[in-house]
Amino acid sequence: MSRDDKIVDYLRENGCDCRFVKVEHLNELREEIESRRRSGLIDEVFYQNELSGLRYKKPIGFSPRSIVVIAVPQPSMRVMFHWQGKAYPTIVPPTYADWLKVRRFAQSLLKESAKAEKWKFVKCLLPLKTLAAHSGLAMYGRNNISYIPKYGSFHRLVAFFTDYPCETDQWQEPSMLPLCVTCQACIIACPTGAISGERFLLRAERCLTYFNEMPAEKPFPAWINPSWHRNIIGCMRCQEACPYDKGVISWAVDRCSFSEGETEYLLKGNYSGDAKGRVERKLKRAGLDISFFPRNLAVLLIKD
Repeated sequence: MSRDDKIVDYLRENGCDCRFVKVEHLNELREEIESRRRSGLIDEVFYQNELSGLRYKKPIGFSPRSIVVIAVPQPSMRVMFHWQGKAYPTIVPPTYADWLKVRRFAQSLLKESAKAEKWKFVKCLLPLKTLAAHSGLAMYGRNNISYIPKYGSFHRLVAFFTDYPCETDQWQEPSMLPLCVTCQACIIACPTGAISGERFLLRAERCLTYFNEMPAEKPFPAWINPSWHRNIIGCMRCQEACPYDKGVISWAVDRCSFSEGETEYLLKGNYSGDAKGRVERKLKRAGLDISFFPRNLAVLLIKD
């Protein structure tokens, strides 16, 4: 058994999975994203908002030999809001909450699996779905979400530069989930037309998630029907329809509940004082930011 296999097996024993690629593939990662931008497949505004902060350079003072990308299973979060005598359950999709906790957990597993050699693992800012697909860790769905065995799209990706010299470079061409060739489930489920049968790449600039991740001072475009909103953040319609998520779509944990007073406070939109700190801490537990409010909450509670 190679050292690579031992590390991979150790992470699998702890519920995760990982792959290694040579650090020399950094330029290929960058070129793949930039070529889509140049060809117009990536909307320029979306690129500036979401992708311009990626970093394809090796960290200063460190000479990595490999990049390791890890998939950590993660459930969605149930968040309850109480308002006008009613309880409103909402969902926070996987990948919003516990980012730092997940990264530290993955990093600790790597260090434990290779502690005899004392390899270093340094966080990196790379296009994680693209990296995971090229490593063979994940496959793309037609909705452009990454999928892994057993947990489907219910996982979080993290990646690290490392001086560990991987024995097998697992860089490969990305693969699409087999059923996506004929399945139309996510195309039919998407209310905004972001998923198209005409091209594989998601029209991210039309994705509902893209708009409800913007700060609340930016109103939803007029073409977005308020009835399309069902989650406090994200969307999940395509995941709910996807056959590959059938076994995990109901995997959710109760994270927090907001009282009538707290809900009313969030709907007012004028945040200050001690109440702000208390509410912000509560929101953070569910992977939410107060900058999304009151807009994202109002569209769920106020229908007229």
